[in-house]
Amino acid sequence: MKEFLYLKNGLRSLQPSTRLAYTLFLVFSLLGYVVMIALAADRSGFTASSAATYYAGGGDAYAKTKGELLEVTHFHLFSMPLLLFVQGHLFLMTRWPRRVKLALLYAAFLGCALDLAAPWLTAYLSPDFAVAKIVARVLLGPSLLAFAVVPLGEMWAPAGTPRREEGPQDSLPGME
Repeated sequence: MKEFLYLKNGLRSLQPSTRLAYTLFLVFSLLGYVVMIALAADRSGFTASSAATYYAGGGDAYAKTKGELLEVTHFHLFSMPLLLFVQGHLFLMTRWPRRVKLALLYAAFLGCALDLAAPWLTAYLSPDFAVAKIVARVLLGPSLLAFAVVPLGEMWAPAGTPRREEGPQDSLPGME
């Protein structure tokens, strides 16, 4: 952990073994996102109406049971915050402007919360809440992609790439 205190050249300053470990983690995360998109396409689709049918039932589809929703929610409540914590932490150490980094971090956690709530709201309150699943994906998708791609790029950027120093204009109130 001490090496994170002295990142003179950003993430590129990490020891090669640390960069390798994070690279493998981020590459596997990116592969997981590909599978996640395939699952979404196969199961709930990319529209509010297809998500409503998947969770609340309709046509040939049955409504998801409480047990099914509990199982998926349980797994995601443990895994998603951990993934966002690790990737968000790496992303916060990149050279991107602080305001953009914090906005994407907030978007990711809000997207995660909506992603967890949408199935329950859709199945038990109203199929109209399926739009929350679409909003969750819009918030979470670009954030997760940035959390993986930006640190990878900075860890393996050619030597001599200038580091942008952040100034007070890059912080949000209460986040100094």
